[in-house]
Amino acid sequence: MKNNRIFISAGDLSGEMHASSLVKEIKNINHSCRVSAVGGNNLKSIADDFLEDIVNINAFGLVTINQVIYLRKVLKKLKNHFVKERPDKVILVDFYGFHIHVSKLAKKLNIPVYYYISPQVWASRGGRIKKLSKTVKKMIVIFEFEEKLYKRNGVEAVFVGNPLIDKVPKKQNFEKRDFNTSNPPTIGLFPGSRKTVIERHMPIILEVAKILKEKINAKFVMFSVDKKSNLDLPKYVDLDSSGDFEKRKCIDFSICTSGTVSLENALIGIPMVVIYKLSYCNYFLIKAIIKTKYITMVNILSERSIVPELIQFNATPQKIASSALEQLSVGNYMPKVKELLAFRNTLGVPGVSKRVAEIILKD
Repeated sequence: MKNNRIFISAGDLSGEMHASSLVKEIKNINHSCRVSAVGGNNLKSIADDFLEDIVNINAFGLVTINQVIYLRKVLKKLKNHFVKERPDKVILVDFYGFHIHVSKLAKKLNIPVYYYISPQVWASRGGRIKKLSKTVKKMIVIFEFEEKLYKRNGVEAVFVGNPLIDKVPKKQNFEKRDFNTSNPPTIGLFPGSRKTVIERHMPIILEVAKILKEKINAKFVMFSVDKKSNLDLPKYVDLDSSGDFEKRKCIDFSICTSGTVSLENALIGIPMVVIYKLSYCNYFLIKAIIKTKYITMVNILSERSIVPELIQFNATPQKIASSALEQLSVGNYMPKVKELLAFRNTLGVPGVSKRVAEIILKD
């Protein structure tokens, strides 16, 4: 099959980052390939034809009416694009709620669909697998158990490894340290990447920092994805919006929300405590549909609690600070680091984006 016209879509920051890496590899293999895209700033910078920005509307979870209206307009535009341009292949990256409709559009026009990075069907709403099986030619998954899950349900799937392996470095040297007031740790603070999440977690995290500052005189770095953020931080909390993993390697411990950032920190080898709070309504709604025992990928994949999770009512400053102090103790710190680095080896080998590009272009 020809590969001169590829369409790709990604709807969130992390997915779009992986989508842009994939486009680069596709173009390296097929220099004549023309790529049209829906996504955000990363895809806009590399696509030959950028159609719409769906990343920066923050369409996640329970979307607003305005977001729904906008996404419907995007779908209408994509239908016209598919009919007029007839891409050879469609690549969808995560973001199920929108992409299931895009896959249906492509299926009606007999355009093969490749779904890269599976929605978390194993955590909730398993019925989505059946819907995906009707429109997707191949699932390209980043966790090994997902390949088996899809194949059991009659969906062609292939495990390629986790793309974070190529992006996230691991610490090379670790000091066996006794963290105390005269030898304080550097603690990374990660309140989240979305405005509502940050607003909910920031007061808790800053209170934790205050407690730890008094007990072990710790140093703190607030990691924010918003380069324009004007956060009102205490003088003892530095701000880093660079997104530079090399800088993150310098921290000893992290307090972070669940999601991509916790997996990134695990791959680097940074012990952590994971926290998360939702509105009461959303919490009870999600609790009713989630099937997994844990919410952090390290724990889910390991099937045990490697990383402490303090969720909702347990996400108090006192409990979070106590968990941090326990893990920073002499007997607990280095074993935890080694455990996290051993976990890294379960996520595949480097070269993920290149493998994905080869699979799609050769299929």
